[in-house]
Amino acid sequence: MQRDFIPINEKGMEVLEYVTEDFPCAIFFADIAKYALGYVPWHWHEEIEIFVVTKGCLRMLLGSQEYIIRENEGAFINSNILHSMVVTEGEGCELITILFSPSIFTGGKGTFIYRQMITPIFDNAGLATYIFSNNSTWKNEIILSIKEVYSAFAKEVFCKELIICENLSRIWRLILNDIVQKNVKGVLINPLQESRTQCMMQFIHDNYSEPLSIKDIADFAGISTRECSRCFQNVIHIPPVQYLMKYRISASLSLLLTTNFSMTQIAEMVGFNSSSYFSKVFDEHMNMSPTDYRKFHLLKKGSNS
Repeated sequence: MQRDFIPINEKGMEVLEYVTEDFPCAIFFADIAKYALGYVPWHWHEEIEIFVVTKGCLRMLLGSQEYIIRENEGAFINSNILHSMVVTEGEGCELITILFSPSIFTGGKGTFIYRQMITPIFDNAGLATYIFSNNSTWKNEIILSIKEVYSAFAKEVFCKELIICENLSRIWRLILNDIVQKNVKGVLINPLQESRTQCMMQFIHDNYSEPLSIKDIADFAGISTRECSRCFQNVIHIPPVQYLMKYRISASLSLLLTTNFSMTQIAEMVGFNSSSYFSKVFDEHMNMSPTDYRKFHLLKKGSNS
């Protein structure tokens, strides 16, 4: 499945479309540069994420850490870890991404395999990510397995679910062996700051259409405005008010493309006190006015129909 955006719910968590309803695995291909905002916004999900870059180069942001992931390299991202991605070189960056619950090959949390083989990684809040490239045999095996999963899914091959499970369990075994058996240390995050930031992000998502100040955001988390700013800066690298503006602009995109509301109406719906201020902030983020954005994408849609 080709993706053009990251669907995010009011909690800031990615909304996933599984292979089937009772098979908790989502698989897709995308060019990050073609996303509406031109990047993957900050989000998190309960599922494990593994991906490989098939073309181009991306910068993965995760807490205070940044990683450059090049062609034929990839990464593992643990459950409920805030992350974002941007293109770093050239005009685009294509990648295959798999998000899954380990229960698809363990049978659930109560099993021996889950307790012994999944918990050391899945429940380790300090293990946020693990990078793999093609500079070693076992890491190259992971990259090839990700591509095999996508191929089976895209081509609708016979027993694709078994092929997916076989490859995901192989990937998990290879990562587990290197992290646990060789005592490799993952990237540590600040759990308190990350949980506070997620809490405040959720507050923004729930209330972005209302007038909000940094004090409102900080009060919701029960912290000072200074600590609020520190959390946002350390975890997602931007001030809280700037994140609020970005979220308001992202919320306006679907309204521009799926409704006939005026610019004044949309501005009010996403929390701006005037259409002129909305247009100014929109242009700063999208390099065009909201009116031009609506015209451009509607014309593009008409030419493709």
